[in-house]
Amino acid sequence: MREGESFLRGAFVLTLATLITRLLGLLYKPVVARIFAPFDGRGGAVGLGLTQVPVTAYQIVLSFTSVGLNVGIARLVAEQMALGDAHGARRVFRSSLALMTGLGLVGALGFYFGAPWIARAISPEVLEAAHGFRAMAPALLLTSVLAAYRGLFQGFQEMTPTAVSQIVEQVVRVGAGAALTWALVRVSVPLGAAGFNLGDVFGAAAALIYMLILAARRGGALWQAEQAAAQGPGVLAGPAPDRAVKRRLPRGLRLYGRIFAVAAPITVVGAVVPLMMMADALFVFRTLAATGVTGVDAQEQYGLLTNAFMIVNLPAIVSTAVYTAVLPALAGAAALGRTAEARLKARQAYRITFLLGIPAQAGIWALAPGIYRLIYGFPAGGPALEAMAWSVLPIMLQQTTSGVLQGMGRIGAPVRNFILGAAVKIGLTAWWTGPYGIAGAAWATAVGFGVAALLNLVEVERLLGRTMLTRSMLWKPLGAALAMVGVLRLLQPYLPPGNGGVLLAIAAGAAVYGLALLAAGGVYRRDVAAIPRFGPRLAAMLDRTRLLR
Repeated sequence: MREGESFLRGAFVLTLATLITRLLGLLYKPVVARIFAPFDGRGGAVGLGLTQVPVTAYQIVLSFTSVGLNVGIARLVAEQMALGDAHGARRVFRSSLALMTGLGLVGALGFYFGAPWIARAISPEVLEAAHGFRAMAPALLLTSVLAAYRGLFQGFQEMTPTAVSQIVEQVVRVGAGAALTWALVRVSVPLGAAGFNLGDVFGAAAALIYMLILAARRGGALWQAEQAAAQGPGVLAGPAPDRAVKRRLPRGLRLYGRIFAVAAPITVVGAVVPLMMMADALFVFRTLAATGVTGVDAQEQYGLLTNAFMIVNLPAIVSTAVYTAVLPALAGAAALGRTAEARLKARQAYRITFLLGIPAQAGIWALAPGIYRLIYGFPAGGPALEAMAWSVLPIMLQQTTSGVLQGMGRIGAPVRNFILGAAVKIGLTAWWTGPYGIAGAAWATAVGFGVAALLNLVEVERLLGRTMLTRSMLWKPLGAALAMVGVLRLLQPYLPPGNGGVLLAIAAGAAVYGLALLAAGGVYRRDVAAIPRFGPRLAAMLDRTRLLR
């Protein structure tokens, strides 16, 4: 691939874009909660709970109709370009575009006409969410087509088009969703929730228009540039030309079969988060009902749980970006038989995940009540967030290790491991929700993702050799995070009350963690230098302190 489109740069660009979109989402939900509050009598929790039932089901269906195929396209395109077969890469894209359009149409029709049945199947308590299912239906078709174009650029290891389209989608979604909620909640709370869901259609349409314009402007020049890059010096070193002949793409229905064979397991991995949330929707309502919590009380508890999950899933923007960027990068290395290069990239992915995941988990756990109040405006979900905080690192590690395994061609391994983790999660949710409430469901989520992540780690070690370097990746960040939590506990009595104190605590925690990690020798020069634009200059400045390794 062309110089400058490295795995680390791609991960950074996607992380920045996803951070922006997640922050917009976090700001969006409290605004919508305040819109619902005068009408549902529960501070907006009931209205938000109704919006999340279709969103969870939508994300699952979307994962099967577009998200997984999106990454599958990226993997196949990257593999063909590494082998110098630009014609094959174009065939993959065109076939996938037709396939995803068909799948998106089927999903949209099923979502619209099956709305009452889907809502009733989840729980009779949320039958009013059927309006939201119908409102979101067109978004399935739009996002399926959109994902095909994102997969094309990701296969070229160009992450900026995907990043910009994500921002465009979220900005329009937030604006349209808030306006529609405000207009329709005056009719009824369920219709207001449907207005929230309809915002997804406007956002997807705007992002698709952007990608279509970009693809039309670049046209054949895009393929010509990538073909020249793929045929450049060193890309097809060694035995790769022979492999290009042996791995020629099939035609017709066999090509669709090849796309499905690669993309279907990736699709399941892409659906792990919404599938886990769906398990909560299915089992939490039923278990709460068995303990006497029903109606709007159950909806309120589920709303608090989903709000907490939204917060702990924010750090996963890093691992999601790493997954998206590392998979095509490793696919290219695997196609050329470069195991050492693949191991190095896997280690880089691990380091990013541990260096950011460990302090994120510790910080959210230590400041849970304040963070929840800061984002949602009321402290009721603090205990749920404190319990859900234990999911942060397991979620991130499961995503990163899945990207490594699937990039190396072990497509089905993360799926098998996720199924085992999900089985553990479902069993523990049914067991713990009764005695411990929604905190039990949150702990079950952490254990389920932890099981899947651990199994993935073992599989990577078998495949690539010693990839996990515990001293630099685990123990040093863990020690720095413990120091951070200790300092936060000492500072807490002296911080001002309210949101200002929470923001000061977050800033202080980040500073303490960074300094402790530097002092422990846990930051390498290459980590800093890999940051696009200002990374090399920052590394040169830190070199003077002799804290970088």
